[in-house]
Amino acid sequence: MQTQTHVLLAAALVVPLRRRHMTVHTPAVVIGAVLPDLPFFLLTVAGEIYYRWFAPLPATTGIMEYLHFTLFYRDPLWIVGHNLFHSLVVDTLLLCLGLWGMRRKRSWGAALFWLAASMLLHVGIDIVTHRSDGPLLWFPLSWTYRFASPVSYWESAYFGRWFMVFEYTLDLILAALLAATYRPLLHRWRSR
Repeated sequence: MQTQTHVLLAAALVVPLRRRHMTVHTPAVVIGAVLPDLPFFLLTVAGEIYYRWFAPLPATTGIMEYLHFTLFYRDPLWIVGHNLFHSLVVDTLLLCLGLWGMRRKRSWGAALFWLAASMLLHVGIDIVTHRSDGPLLWFPLSWTYRFASPVSYWESAYFGRWFMVFEYTLDLILAALLAATYRPLLHRWRSR
């Protein structure tokens, strides 16, 4: 899925959790929804700038094709950058560390727990919506294993067009629900 959908889903899940009187660290949930995709975004921007203005492209393809179809699969910086927070291993360890911190009343425990929980939600969604470019699930233990989902959020041969319609519809619904949920809060804050 696209990053904005991860953010909308994570933000929308905060609402029912709070209704159940759970103490949710909302900023950590939102950051956790974005964090797995952030290194890829930064590498893409840096690569675009580098190959457009400072260095010749080493391949006969376009810049984006080189970045996303060559470096993404072969360059260690890209592999680590994209998979560090897309890893079930890393995110589960962070979740356990956050839980440990929460139980010992550490101030950082809840934030780390909710950050890791949100990243695991992101990874779970990416596992089932990526065909050829899914995350390396067991990174750093395995630098090659990707689950090839039968559905891709972007590859038309694997329902990408249908999924795009579903995803944009879901985005609109979630945005409307969040707006309706948080509108009364905004009115209260403005009236103070």
